[in-house]
Amino acid sequence: MPHTRPIMDEERKTMADQAQNLRKLVNRQKEIRVVSVASGKGGVGKSSISVNLAIAISRLGARVLVLDADFGLANVDVMLGVTSKYDVSYFLRGEKTLQEIIQLGHEGVRFISGGSGVKDLLDMGEEQLADLLSGLVQLDAPIDFIIIDTGAGINDTVMQLILASTETIVVITPEPTSILDAYALVKTIVRRDKSHPIHVLINKSENKKEAFRVQEGFVEIAGRHLGKNTNPLGAITYDHEVPKSIKRQVPIIISNPGSPASKEIEEIARAVLDMPNEKESESFLSKLFSRIVGDRG
Repeated sequence: MPHTRPIMDEERKTMADQAQNLRKLVNRQKEIRVVSVASGKGGVGKSSISVNLAIAISRLGARVLVLDADFGLANVDVMLGVTSKYDVSYFLRGEKTLQEIIQLGHEGVRFISGGSGVKDLLDMGEEQLADLLSGLVQLDAPIDFIIIDTGAGINDTVMQLILASTETIVVITPEPTSILDAYALVKTIVRRDKSHPIHVLINKSENKKEAFRVQEGFVEIAGRHLGKNTNPLGAITYDHEVPKSIKRQVPIIISNPGSPASKEIEEIARAVLDMPNEKESESFLSKLFSRIVGDRG
């Protein structure tokens, strides 16, 4: 069997190359803040916050990319007033590279459309998510922040995206249903990875007093019942200019920079930038790397 040894050597070389590439990806990911924006239920303003926060962070000097990961129900491009020619499904089918589907939005913010109405995206598997996430961290374009606008609620895709991020912003409104659903989301995150950093952001509150009451109560309950320290990130009070900006398809931080919501978003952006990039638990890519090395080593 003269060909047995060369084949085995080639397989070993391939495995070593894959392990080395994954190790590089894991190290590269540590340099990027991957912030998932999530909510227990829909209608809390999660996508609007993702878009406006990305622009505010970009204004402060960071290079930002938004991944619209509300797969099948994406609307980030609509909020930006951009008609997307390509979405993430083109990459997953191997028809386009990630670089080819990235679009340029306001003030240097790049974004990837999630593919509104594309049913296949709702059933994305772990391997496809791994391809997407590993592709993002090895893009040629320099990126400091990746903001992932996840789908609302709790499902496997949402949880994998959250656990792959370096931290998560959970958006809550003062409505009891939003609070309860957000608690269920945080509980699920804690069960999967107790060390995952979670920030609590209150949106659409009537005033600061109401916002801080809800925020402090949520942080206290999460600490007492889940043993989880969540970070109170701040609040965005209800601003009638926000729905107007959404209808105009121009983010409020651009259409009305002097509005209360815009100023509050800028404060939150500064708070996010001031936070250290600390993720003690393994990232999704780290787990992928460990699994491949473990299976093949």
